This record gives sequence, C-alpha cells and structure tokens, in this order.
Amino acid sequence: MWKVRPRKVDARTTAQSSTTARLLSELRARRRDAALTQAEVGVKAGITGKYVSELERGTRDLPFSTLHALVERGLGLSLEVRATDGGRRTVVELPPKIAELARAVAELGDEQRASVLAILREALRLIDR
Repeated sequence: MWKVRPRKVDARTTAQSSTTARLLSELRARRRDAALTQAEVGVKAGITGKYVSELERGTRDLPFSTLHALVERGLGLSLEVRATDGGRRTVVELPPKIAELARAVAELGDEQRASVLAILREALRLIDR
C-alpha cells in the first residue's frame, strides 16, 4: 500500500507557489481561449503536452525558459518581465534591450544558458566591488 506524505511548506514556498499558480492559471485560460490543447501548445513550445499538463496542475517547477517558450512560441504572445513591490507600484521595468537579452538567453540550451548566466553573475559581482 502506498502512503502519501504531506509536503513541508514554509511561508516562502507558499508565496512562490501562489504566484506561480496564478501565472499558470492565466496561461491555462489563454490556452483555452485560443482553443488549443495542451499537446498543441506543447508542440509549438517545443515541449510535450504531458509537461504542459503537469505545469498547469502545479506538479512541475516552471523554469523561465519554459515560461518563455509557452508564452511566446506556444501561445504567440509577448512575455514582458517586470519586478514590483507587492503590486503597489512598479519598481523596475526592464529596458527593451535587457528584455531582448533575457528572451535570447531563455532560448538557449541548458548548458549554454548556464554558462551565460555564470558570466553575467561574475560581471555583476565585479561591478559591485
């Protein structure tokens, strides 16, 4: 007999899960509005329909590269990234060139993306000295 263990959840995980759940709910609504199946969106985004299903159900983590692929290639929408202070006001909006760079990095393969991000982290560390 299988036993299901409850997951340990801390406040940080809950907040992240809540934000991700809202985002994935919006993606599901957009997919349905476009009359696309999970498999159709998956093919367009370069992932499987099963993975789209797992993302929509919240059973898989959502890497930025996958979010980018789902939004831009899968649904044909534009992904805009912005940081806020709890929704009260916009604190940072990415300049167009930085947003373009973020999209390009998101489209790289896992190894290339990791290398580029390591270089960027090191550059930021040097700047902060």
